[in-house]
Amino acid sequence: MIAQVATHWDGVTGLAVVAAYLIGSTPFGYLIARLVQGIDIRTVGSGNLGATNVGRVLGARYFWLVLLLDALKGFVPTWVFPELLRQRAESVPPDLPVLIALAAILGHTFPVYLKFRGGKGVATSLGAVLALDPVSSAVAVVAFGVVLGMTRYMSLASLVGGVAFVAAHFLRDPAPFSREHSAMSGFSITVVALLFVRHRSNLARIWAGTENRVKLGRIRSGDRGETPPGGRGSPHPSGRIVILLAIGLAASSLTAIAGLWLAHRASRAVEAEAGPWALREIDRLTSGQQRIDRVAFAAEGTLLAGICPRYNRLLIFDVDPAGKLQPRAETALEGRPVSLVALAARFLVLERPPGDQKHLEPGWWELIDGSGRRVGQRHPAGFYPDDLAIDPQGRTLLVLSSGRAEGDDKKPMPALELIAIDALGESPQLVGRIALDPTDDPERLALSASGRYAAVFLAKSKQTAAIDLTQRAAPRLIGRTRPVAAEAPYVSHSTESDWILMPGAFEGDTVAIELPRAGSEGRVRELVPAAPRADYLISTRPQESLLEVLQAAPRHSLGHFPLLGPFNLGRTRPTGLAYSPQRGLLAVATRSGSVYLIELQWKPAAEPPTTWMATHPEGVLRR
Repeated sequence: MIAQVATHWDGVTGLAVVAAYLIGSTPFGYLIARLVQGIDIRTVGSGNLGATNVGRVLGARYFWLVLLLDALKGFVPTWVFPELLRQRAESVPPDLPVLIALAAILGHTFPVYLKFRGGKGVATSLGAVLALDPVSSAVAVVAFGVVLGMTRYMSLASLVGGVAFVAAHFLRDPAPFSREHSAMSGFSITVVALLFVRHRSNLARIWAGTENRVKLGRIRSGDRGETPPGGRGSPHPSGRIVILLAIGLAASSLTAIAGLWLAHRASRAVEAEAGPWALREIDRLTSGQQRIDRVAFAAEGTLLAGICPRYNRLLIFDVDPAGKLQPRAETALEGRPVSLVALAARFLVLERPPGDQKHLEPGWWELIDGSGRRVGQRHPAGFYPDDLAIDPQGRTLLVLSSGRAEGDDKKPMPALELIAIDALGESPQLVGRIALDPTDDPERLALSASGRYAAVFLAKSKQTAAIDLTQRAAPRLIGRTRPVAAEAPYVSHSTESDWILMPGAFEGDTVAIELPRAGSEGRVRELVPAAPRADYLISTRPQESLLEVLQAAPRHSLGHFPLLGPFNLGRTRPTGLAYSPQRGLLAVATRSGSVYLIELQWKPAAEPPTTWMATHPEGVLRR
């Protein structure tokens, strides 16, 4: 923590920390006892400089006076110094308030004016943390008051209050040891540890039943405020029973706080900004399946489907106008689903035979309507089918199969087949086929924006095969790329105003997002290119449990959207991604069987990036 702040230090900020220590060293308890009765407070009572001992010796009003002054020693430097420095310096270390607070507390505990023999730091710590984290401080004050009222042990109440502060801080902070919050988290732990070290003798006396209790409401000058420890007639429990009671109370309180925090966190929408985009999770549904893979929107974003390869299911959901998911249908499939695409209000599912039958029989694809009913018969898709796609016109279905590339020389060659279909996905007819390299394994398929080209990712060589589909009856291989980088996929543009999302060698899925053609109040210009655009990319990052938003050209990351587990805690592994441009919705399927619905909005004040026109000279700019 100190090292982080030191890298930004200059003379002024260093002086602020030193000043905070000197202010914290001011021994108000010692000075007030000298002024009021001319005594050294260190030689009477418990010998402590704090408000409790002063109150026992001088009376309740001096207890409150010293308590207030000691708390101000922590609050004022922590609150005021950073604000003053921000008005004078160009940059102030973000962790400086934490270091100032720590300096003030250390000043009270080890004051330079009294040969480094000071108080226990309870009031000064309270003032400092009140400036740093008022909410957690309020929790600490409540815990302190409850324990003090039940036991009358000031030391025990102080320790429970410190523990309550740390618990509240960590429960409220979703990433307490992130770069932004690590200093505050370290400070919280350090302060409570210091409290326990300074109160170790008090804990020993409480355990033995010899610790003095306070009676603040009845303290008079010279009244020590003591009650017999334990014994009959004592209105309050003492000794070991007190400690066990305090532990039970602290545990119950922490459980209640944790429950409230979990409820609050679970109800809070996950949001993030990435460049000109705002992302917000609007619904999350647990399907009951152990895994959902590919997802696809249909019917202009009012239907969503996902495949469950573990139990051979197709799940279909309604997406209502408010963006909420409602289960609509669950269809048992005869094979293991491997890919899914949407056409109008229907879904085409690519399947492999279940179990060992996949080595003996070819796979197939079938058409299922929005209610989960099969339409027509299933259609052959070759041995070991891997992926399928539909051209932008919705009239050609492309099916990719591995065949002998999966290790069986008796199987047909790996191939890409072109199948003509009507607007509803019916009346299929094979119109073209191209055999692929049998020594490599075709795995994923992507089509260009116009549908004139296809890219096939080859799993063994990590290369991409480019295929010309201009002549549907005679598709031809036009080249192979070098091995793809791990950062792929990326958008490849052609001189014909076409582009293709090149499949890459990473695990996640990617969708292309087009810049809005019109924005609120005319702030976003309308760009009319010769083909649909891919201005931004959104990719799943399974290892990091997030979505990454990227600008397509030039390609660079704009930000991330976290995918969180139950109660918005932990992580989840994304396994599928779909985008509905009509409704601006992203759907993310996960390994745990949940579906996340995320709203994607162009921020109203955002302007389209100028880099798009620099890399797309074919676009026409209109105001």
